[in-house]
Amino acid sequence: MFRIPPGADQPRHAVPTHDETLREFGRPIAALARPEPGWTTLLGREGIDGYLTDVDLDYAHQRSYRVRVRTTRPAPEHFRVKPSTRLEDVLNNAISNFKDEGELDPRASAEALLNPAPATPGQALLRLDGQEHTARTATRSGFFAALVEIGDQTVAVAAPEELKGIALDLTWIRPGRRLPS
Repeated sequence: MFRIPPGADQPRHAVPTHDETLREFGRPIAALARPEPGWTTLLGREGIDGYLTDVDLDYAHQRSYRVRVRTTRPAPEHFRVKPSTRLEDVLNNAISNFKDEGELDPRASAEALLNPAPATPGQALLRLDGQEHTARTATRSGFFAALVEIGDQTVAVAAPEELKGIALDLTWIRPGRRLPS
């Protein structure tokens, strides 16, 4: 969704604010309940044919991603393409993007994506506004991902294993409410 300010001689694309994204999404999104002090929150959007299906909250510290929380909602019935959040994809994304700059090895990253080692499946309790949900998990290469379906939404988190406790403690964010910091 891009807007052109009224009366502008040169059209400029405007990026929707966090609150505008939440209003467009039309339902709450999951966020870390207690991010570490000093972390920056980045909001990502993904959609199908102009319909917002996924909202990501990426938490970063000193140029390194630490945790990603993704909320996916279903597309309307008449859409032929439906959104899909797969646990393996969430884990692969974290492994390929969450490394510190000094740890990046492009050849090893490409190999890990093309021929990933098997992930270890499991389960974990994910807290969302104090309510516990059993989430499916996968771990590999020092990273974990968790995924749970709540109603018709899917919530997924990914992080290095040492941040598992922080990543599994979430809260719902609605329009008009600031992101926890």
